[in-house]
Amino acid sequence: MTEDDPLEPTGVDAGPDETTEADRYLQVEEVPETAPTDDRTWRTRLAESVPSSRRTLKYAVAITVAVLWIVPFIGLFMASFRPLSEIIGGWWHLEGMSITFENYYQAWNYSTAPLSRALLNTFIVTIPAVLVVMLLGVMAAYPFARFEFPLKTTLFFLILLVMAAPPELVAMGNYNSLQRIGLFDTYMGLILIHIGWGLGWVVLFLRNYLLGIPEELEEAARIDGASRYQIFRTIILPLSTPALVSVAVIQFTWVWNAFFFPLVFMRSPELYLAPQVLPLMRGRVQVEWGMIAAGSIMTMAVPVILFLLLERYYKRGMVAAVAD
Repeated sequence: MTEDDPLEPTGVDAGPDETTEADRYLQVEEVPETAPTDDRTWRTRLAESVPSSRRTLKYAVAITVAVLWIVPFIGLFMASFRPLSEIIGGWWHLEGMSITFENYYQAWNYSTAPLSRALLNTFIVTIPAVLVVMLLGVMAAYPFARFEFPLKTTLFFLILLVMAAPPELVAMGNYNSLQRIGLFDTYMGLILIHIGWGLGWVVLFLRNYLLGIPEELEEAARIDGASRYQIFRTIILPLSTPALVSVAVIQFTWVWNAFFFPLVFMRSPELYLAPQVLPLMRGRVQVEWGMIAAGSIMTMAVPVILFLLLERYYKRGMVAAVAD
Protein backbone atom coordinates (compact mmCIF):
# COMPACT_ATOMS: atom_id res chain seq x y z
CA MET A 1 0.00 0.00 0.00
CA THR A 2 1.07 3.55 -0.67
CA GLU A 3 0.87 6.42 1.73
CA ASP A 4 -2.17 7.84 -0.14
CA ASP A 5 -4.07 4.55 -0.09
CA PRO A 6 -7.39 5.15 1.70
CA LEU A 7 -7.33 1.59 3.09
CA GLU A 8 -4.11 2.25 4.98
CA PRO A 9 -4.99 2.55 8.73
CA THR A 10 -3.78 5.93 9.85
CA GLY A 11 -4.03 7.60 13.21
CA VAL A 12 -7.76 7.07 13.63
CA ASP A 13 -9.07 7.68 17.12
CA ALA A 14 -10.29 4.60 18.98
CA GLY A 15 -13.99 4.24 19.51
CA PRO A 16 -15.67 4.51 22.89
CA ASP A 17 -15.39 0.73 23.47
CA GLU A 18 -11.81 0.46 22.22
CA THR A 19 -8.61 1.11 24.12
CA THR A 20 -5.22 1.86 22.69
CA GLU A 21 -2.03 0.19 23.84
CA ALA A 22 -0.99 3.32 25.71
CA ASP A 23 -4.26 3.39 27.69
CA ARG A 24 -3.68 -0.08 29.13
CA TYR A 25 -0.65 0.84 31.20
CA LEU A 26 0.28 3.75 33.42
CA GLN A 27 2.93 6.13 32.29
CA VAL A 28 6.18 6.17 34.23
CA GLU A 29 5.40 9.51 35.80
CA GLU A 30 1.96 8.26 36.89
CA VAL A 31 3.27 5.32 38.95
CA PRO A 32 3.02 6.20 42.68
CA GLU A 33 6.20 6.04 44.72
CA THR A 34 4.51 4.33 47.70
CA ALA A 35 1.90 1.61 47.99
CA PRO A 36 -1.69 2.70 48.62
CA THR A 37 -2.62 2.87 52.27
CA ASP A 38 -5.64 1.33 53.95
CA ASP A 39 -7.88 4.09 55.27
CA ARG A 40 -9.84 1.73 57.51
CA THR A 41 -9.30 1.93 61.25
CA TRP A 42 -8.19 -1.09 63.26
CA ARG A 43 -11.69 -1.34 64.74
CA THR A 44 -13.20 -1.57 61.26
CA ARG A 45 -10.67 -4.18 60.10
CA LEU A 46 -11.26 -6.22 63.26
CA ALA A 47 -15.02 -6.09 62.84
CA GLU A 48 -14.77 -7.18 59.20
CA SER A 49 -12.46 -10.10 60.05
CA VAL A 50 -14.82 -11.58 62.67
CA PRO A 51 -16.59 -14.59 61.08
CA SER A 52 -20.32 -14.94 61.08
CA SER A 53 -22.09 -17.05 63.67
CA ARG A 54 -22.61 -19.88 61.16
CA ARG A 55 -18.94 -19.95 60.20
CA THR A 56 -17.93 -19.72 63.86
CA LEU A 57 -20.01 -22.83 64.56
CA LYS A 58 -18.29 -24.67 61.69
CA TYR A 59 -14.89 -23.68 63.05
CA ALA A 60 -15.84 -24.86 66.53
CA VAL A 61 -17.02 -28.25 65.24
CA ALA A 62 -13.90 -28.69 63.07
CA ILE A 63 -11.56 -27.78 65.93
CA THR A 64 -13.39 -30.15 68.30
CA VAL A 65 -13.12 -33.06 65.86
CA ALA A 66 -9.44 -32.28 65.25
CA VAL A 67 -8.72 -32.27 68.99
CA LEU A 68 -10.54 -35.58 69.45
CA TRP A 69 -8.37 -37.09 66.71
CA ILE A 70 -5.05 -35.60 67.83
CA VAL A 71 -5.26 -36.22 71.60
CA PRO A 72 -4.88 -40.05 71.36
CA PHE A 73 -1.89 -39.59 69.06
CA ILE A 74 -0.27 -37.17 71.51
CA GLY A 75 -0.77 -39.70 74.29
CA LEU A 76 0.74 -42.47 72.16
CA PHE A 77 3.69 -40.30 71.18
CA MET A 78 4.45 -39.25 74.76
CA ALA A 79 4.09 -42.82 76.02
CA SER A 80 6.70 -43.98 73.53
CA PHE A 81 9.36 -41.81 75.22
CA ARG A 82 8.51 -42.58 78.85
CA PRO A 83 9.20 -45.58 81.10
CA LEU A 84 6.40 -47.90 82.08
CA SER A 85 6.23 -46.58 85.65
CA GLU A 86 5.30 -43.11 84.38
CA ILE A 87 2.89 -44.38 81.74
CA ILE A 88 0.85 -46.27 84.35
CA GLY A 89 0.35 -43.02 86.26
CA GLY A 90 -1.02 -41.31 83.13
CA TRP A 91 0.82 -39.81 80.18
CA TRP A 92 -0.70 -36.38 80.90
CA HIS A 93 1.24 -36.08 84.17
CA LEU A 94 4.25 -33.99 83.20
CA GLU A 95 5.83 -33.47 86.62
CA GLY A 96 9.11 -35.35 86.87
CA MET A 97 8.80 -36.63 83.32
CA SER A 98 11.86 -38.45 82.00
CA ILE A 99 12.64 -38.95 78.33
CA THR A 100 14.10 -42.25 77.16
CA PHE A 101 14.64 -44.01 73.81
CA GLU A 102 14.75 -47.45 75.43
CA ASN A 103 11.24 -48.27 74.18
CA TYR A 104 12.30 -47.68 70.56
CA TYR A 105 15.44 -49.77 71.01
CA GLN A 106 13.49 -52.67 72.54
CA ALA A 107 10.81 -52.55 69.83
CA TRP A 108 13.41 -52.39 67.06
CA ASN A 109 15.26 -55.43 68.44
CA TYR A 110 12.38 -57.36 70.02
CA SER A 111 13.44 -60.93 70.69
CA THR A 112 10.42 -62.81 69.36
CA ALA A 113 9.80 -60.72 66.25
CA PRO A 114 12.00 -57.62 65.83
CA LEU A 115 10.27 -54.64 64.29
CA SER A 116 13.29 -53.95 62.10
CA ARG A 117 12.71 -57.18 60.17
CA ALA A 118 8.94 -56.72 60.22
CA LEU A 119 9.22 -53.26 58.62
CA LEU A 120 11.44 -54.69 55.89
CA ASN A 121 8.90 -57.46 55.26
CA THR A 122 6.14 -54.87 55.06
CA PHE A 123 8.09 -52.91 52.45
CA ILE A 124 8.62 -56.11 50.42
CA VAL A 125 4.85 -56.70 50.29
CA THR A 126 3.61 -53.11 50.04
CA ILE A 127 5.74 -51.68 47.22
CA PRO A 128 4.91 -54.35 44.58
CA ALA A 129 1.25 -54.35 45.63
CA VAL A 130 1.09 -50.59 45.05
CA LEU A 131 3.01 -50.46 41.76
CA VAL A 132 1.16 -53.36 40.13
CA VAL A 133 -2.24 -52.02 41.19
CA MET A 134 -1.38 -48.60 39.74
CA LEU A 135 -0.30 -50.09 36.39
CA LEU A 136 -3.16 -52.57 36.02
CA GLY A 137 -5.67 -50.05 37.33
CA VAL A 138 -4.93 -47.35 34.77
CA MET A 139 -4.76 -49.93 31.95
CA ALA A 140 -8.20 -51.28 32.93
CA ALA A 141 -9.76 -47.87 33.64
CA TYR A 142 -8.83 -46.38 30.24
CA PRO A 143 -11.09 -48.71 28.18
CA PHE A 144 -13.99 -48.11 30.59
CA ALA A 145 -13.55 -44.35 30.17
CA ARG A 146 -13.06 -44.21 26.37
CA PHE A 147 -14.26 -47.36 24.57
CA GLU A 148 -17.59 -49.01 23.94
CA PHE A 149 -17.52 -52.81 24.00
CA PRO A 150 -19.94 -55.65 24.81
CA LEU A 151 -20.78 -56.29 28.46
CA LYS A 152 -19.11 -53.04 29.49
CA THR A 153 -21.78 -52.23 32.08
CA THR A 154 -21.83 -55.79 33.39
CA LEU A 155 -18.07 -55.93 33.85
CA PHE A 156 -18.04 -52.58 35.59
CA PHE A 157 -20.80 -53.78 37.90
CA LEU A 158 -18.73 -56.85 38.76
CA ILE A 159 -15.81 -54.60 39.66
CA LEU A 160 -18.05 -52.62 41.99
CA LEU A 161 -19.31 -55.90 43.45
CA VAL A 162 -15.74 -56.90 44.35
CA MET A 163 -15.39 -53.61 46.20
CA ALA A 164 -18.48 -54.42 48.27
CA ALA A 165 -17.23 -57.89 49.23
CA PRO A 166 -15.95 -58.16 52.83
CA PRO A 167 -12.30 -59.18 53.31
CA GLU A 168 -13.41 -62.35 55.10
CA LEU A 169 -15.04 -63.52 51.87
CA VAL A 170 -11.86 -62.87 49.92
CA ALA A 171 -9.84 -64.80 52.49
CA MET A 172 -12.18 -67.79 52.41
CA GLY A 173 -12.09 -67.97 48.62
CA ASN A 174 -8.30 -67.73 48.32
CA TYR A 175 -7.08 -69.70 51.35
CA ASN A 176 -7.24 -73.13 49.69
CA SER A 177 -6.23 -71.72 46.30
CA LEU A 178 -2.94 -70.37 47.63
CA GLN A 179 -2.23 -73.65 49.38
CA ARG A 180 -2.83 -75.65 46.18
CA ILE A 181 -0.48 -73.54 44.06
CA GLY A 182 2.18 -73.31 46.77
CA LEU A 183 1.89 -69.59 47.49
CA PHE A 184 0.49 -69.85 51.00
CA ASP A 185 2.74 -68.22 53.63
CA THR A 186 4.77 -66.42 50.96
CA TYR A 187 5.27 -62.79 50.01
CA MET A 188 3.97 -63.42 46.50
CA GLY A 189 0.70 -64.92 47.72
CA LEU A 190 0.01 -61.96 50.01
CA ILE A 191 0.93 -59.50 47.25
CA LEU A 192 -1.57 -61.15 44.87
CA ILE A 193 -4.29 -60.94 47.52
CA HIS A 194 -3.68 -57.21 48.00
CA ILE A 195 -3.63 -56.64 44.24
CA GLY A 196 -6.95 -58.39 43.71
CA TRP A 197 -8.53 -56.67 46.70
CA GLY A 198 -7.41 -53.17 45.69
CA LEU A 199 -7.92 -53.34 41.94
CA GLY A 200 -11.67 -52.69 42.07
CA TRP A 201 -11.63 -49.29 43.75
CA VAL A 202 -8.55 -48.26 41.75
CA VAL A 203 -10.35 -48.89 38.45
CA LEU A 204 -13.38 -46.93 39.63
CA PHE A 205 -11.23 -44.06 40.89
CA LEU A 206 -9.08 -43.77 37.76
CA ARG A 207 -12.03 -44.19 35.42
CA ASN A 208 -13.72 -41.16 37.00
CA TYR A 209 -10.51 -39.18 36.65
CA LEU A 210 -9.95 -40.14 33.00
CA LEU A 211 -13.47 -39.02 32.10
CA GLY A 212 -12.34 -35.49 32.94
CA ILE A 213 -9.48 -35.52 30.39
CA PRO A 214 -10.66 -33.87 27.12
CA GLU A 215 -11.02 -36.32 24.25
CA GLU A 216 -9.91 -33.60 21.84
CA LEU A 217 -6.32 -34.19 22.92
CA GLU A 218 -6.51 -37.81 21.81
CA GLU A 219 -8.28 -36.91 18.57
CA ALA A 220 -5.55 -34.42 17.70
CA ALA A 221 -2.91 -37.07 18.39
CA ARG A 222 -4.73 -39.59 16.19
CA ILE A 223 -4.83 -37.04 13.36
CA ASP A 224 -1.05 -36.71 13.70
CA GLY A 225 -0.74 -40.49 13.29
CA ALA A 226 -0.28 -41.59 16.89
CA SER A 227 -1.37 -45.08 17.82
CA ARG A 228 -3.51 -45.97 20.82
CA TYR A 229 -0.45 -47.11 22.72
CA GLN A 230 1.39 -43.87 21.98
CA ILE A 231 -1.62 -41.83 23.07
CA PHE A 232 -1.87 -43.81 26.28
CA ARG A 233 1.85 -43.53 27.02
CA THR A 234 2.48 -39.91 26.06
CA ILE A 235 -0.85 -38.26 26.90
CA ILE A 236 -2.96 -40.29 29.30
CA LEU A 237 -0.23 -41.40 31.70
CA PRO A 238 1.37 -37.94 32.15
CA LEU A 239 -2.02 -36.28 32.65
CA SER A 240 -3.02 -38.99 35.13
CA THR A 241 -0.08 -38.33 37.45
CA PRO A 242 -2.15 -36.65 40.23
CA ALA A 243 -4.66 -39.50 40.24
CA LEU A 244 -1.91 -42.14 40.22
CA VAL A 245 -0.23 -40.43 43.17
CA SER A 246 -3.54 -40.44 45.05
CA VAL A 247 -3.94 -44.14 44.30
CA ALA A 248 -0.39 -44.81 45.45
CA VAL A 249 -0.84 -43.00 48.77
CA ILE A 250 -4.18 -44.65 49.59
CA GLN A 251 -3.16 -48.14 48.47
CA PHE A 252 0.17 -47.85 50.30
CA THR A 253 -1.60 -46.87 53.52
CA TRP A 254 -4.13 -49.70 53.24
CA VAL A 255 -1.57 -52.40 52.48
CA TRP A 256 0.93 -51.11 55.03
CA ASN A 257 -1.64 -51.08 57.85
CA ALA A 258 -3.45 -54.27 56.81
CA PHE A 259 -3.76 -56.77 59.66
CA PHE A 260 -6.39 -59.30 58.58
CA PHE A 261 -4.78 -60.59 55.37
CA PRO A 262 -1.29 -61.09 56.89
CA LEU A 263 -2.89 -62.77 59.90
CA VAL A 264 -4.63 -65.31 57.64
CA PHE A 265 -2.00 -65.92 54.95
CA MET A 266 1.31 -65.49 56.81
CA ARG A 267 2.29 -68.06 59.44
CA SER A 268 6.11 -68.04 59.61
CA PRO A 269 7.47 -65.67 62.31
CA GLU A 270 10.35 -64.57 60.07
CA LEU A 271 7.80 -63.39 57.49
CA TYR A 272 5.61 -61.41 59.89
CA LEU A 273 4.65 -57.89 58.90
CA ALA A 274 4.63 -54.88 61.21
CA PRO A 275 0.90 -55.05 62.09
CA GLN A 276 1.40 -58.69 63.14
CA VAL A 277 4.41 -57.92 65.31
CA LEU A 278 2.83 -55.13 67.38
CA PRO A 279 0.40 -57.42 69.29
CA LEU A 280 3.30 -59.73 70.16
CA MET A 281 4.97 -56.95 72.16
CA ARG A 282 2.37 -56.95 74.90
CA GLY A 283 4.42 -59.40 76.96
CA ARG A 284 3.28 -62.30 79.16
CA VAL A 285 3.47 -60.87 82.67
CA GLN A 286 2.54 -57.26 81.99
CA VAL A 287 1.74 -55.16 78.92
CA GLU A 288 4.75 -53.18 77.75
CA TRP A 289 2.80 -50.06 76.81
CA GLY A 290 5.89 -48.00 76.09
CA MET A 291 7.32 -50.55 73.68
CA ILE A 292 3.98 -50.98 71.93
CA ALA A 293 3.65 -47.19 71.62
CA ALA A 294 7.16 -46.91 70.17
CA GLY A 295 6.46 -49.69 67.67
CA SER A 296 3.19 -48.05 66.66
CA ILE A 297 4.91 -44.70 66.10
CA MET A 298 7.58 -46.27 63.88
CA THR A 299 4.95 -48.20 61.94
CA MET A 300 2.66 -45.25 61.27
CA ALA A 301 5.54 -42.87 60.47
CA VAL A 302 6.13 -44.35 57.01
CA PRO A 303 2.67 -43.68 55.46
CA VAL A 304 2.48 -40.29 57.22
CA ILE A 305 5.81 -39.20 55.72
CA LEU A 306 4.70 -40.46 52.29
CA PHE A 307 1.48 -38.45 52.52
CA LEU A 308 3.33 -35.28 53.54
CA LEU A 309 5.74 -35.62 50.61
CA LEU A 310 2.95 -36.18 48.04
CA GLU A 311 0.20 -34.08 49.62
CA ARG A 312 -0.04 -31.59 46.75
CA TYR A 313 -0.53 -34.24 44.05
CA TYR A 314 -2.78 -36.27 46.33
CA LYS A 315 -5.22 -33.37 46.75
CA ARG A 316 -5.28 -32.63 43.02
CA GLY A 317 -6.03 -36.23 42.12
CA MET A 318 -8.72 -36.65 44.79
CA VAL A 319 -10.54 -33.45 43.84
CA ALA A 320 -10.45 -34.22 40.11
CA ALA A 321 -11.61 -37.82 40.53
CA VAL A 322 -14.51 -36.89 42.80
CA ALA A 323 -15.57 -33.81 40.84
CA ASP A 324 -15.58 -35.54 37.48
